[in-house]
Amino acid sequence: MNPYTQAQSTALIEGIRLLEVFITAPLGLYSDIKMMRESLPFSESADLTREQSSERRQAHAQLTDDHPALAVRAIESVRATVGTLAAVRDLDSPALDKSWLRRAKLVLDRAEQQAGANFRQRLAEKLTGIYVIVDPEATQGRSMEFMTRASLEGGAKVIQLRDKLSDKGEQLEQANLLKNMCDEYDALFFMNDAADVARASNAHGLHIGQTDLPTEHARSLLSPEQLIGRSNSGLEQSLESHVQGVDYVAVGAIYATTTMGKSGRSALGPDEITRVKNAVPLPLVAIGGIGKSNIADVVKAGADCLCIVSAITYSDDPQTATRELVQMFDDASS
Repeated sequence: MNPYTQAQSTALIEGIRLLEVFITAPLGLYSDIKMMRESLPFSESADLTREQSSERRQAHAQLTDDHPALAVRAIESVRATVGTLAAVRDLDSPALDKSWLRRAKLVLDRAEQQAGANFRQRLAEKLTGIYVIVDPEATQGRSMEFMTRASLEGGAKVIQLRDKLSDKGEQLEQANLLKNMCDEYDALFFMNDAADVARASNAHGLHIGQTDLPTEHARSLLSPEQLIGRSNSGLEQSLESHVQGVDYVAVGAIYATTTMGKSGRSALGPDEITRVKNAVPLPLVAIGGIGKSNIADVVKAGADCLCIVSAITYSDDPQTATRELVQMFDDASS
């Protein structure tokens, strides 16, 4: 066998073995991944002994604490290796037949969906604390970079860029800047509405409204690891969003607000947070009219994360305003 072909076949086998360690559910998918390896035309793809298998699993488990992320990367690697082996011609090596390639594609597609869902579930656990929307129409003339930095310095855990004024090129430039800034603070960065910009900037996720791009289409444009959040005006829409496969629900307006064109919305009140939280098993972001006077009520009602705009972005000192709200959130959560 050609040394290059040998190296690629070994990489393929070990890549699939890695997936067997990190994707164990659902059982049907695990079985299909295992069968994909067992049906390879290479002698090294046979099952290991029980002792060898145990050692391999322990070794793979120690590679990283973030198993979902490594599973996603491993799937990408397996796909690339399959493509390489399908493209080369080695008379001394058995070829991957077309039926195996078709089955492998279907299994890897399902594995990618599962690994992505596992990754997003873990990432969504970071949706807590104060979530700030930065919008050029709501910064009192100050730059989005300034507002983001001030919010992050004050302890905000999530930043969303909402820009209905700039063209896509300008949005992408701004998104790249804010994403890098959020990474410095171990905070999440979301792009509002523009799935293409979210994908290109490697944002942690995309936030969509009820009349924006449908969830299914948004998912098809994003990478498997990127979150999708959706705005909802109460329980019914939140349940619908859950069925559509979003990773978090934003519920509001909880209180009356005039920010970002929401003056026509009826206030839901904090009781609606409790109703949604009891019915929808996803992180809940409360939004609308939230500030110092009511933050404790919103947290006690069950909100995981509080989206705040005017109380921070209209403040003369947004860093201090954020810090005070973060402290109030922490106090109400304890």
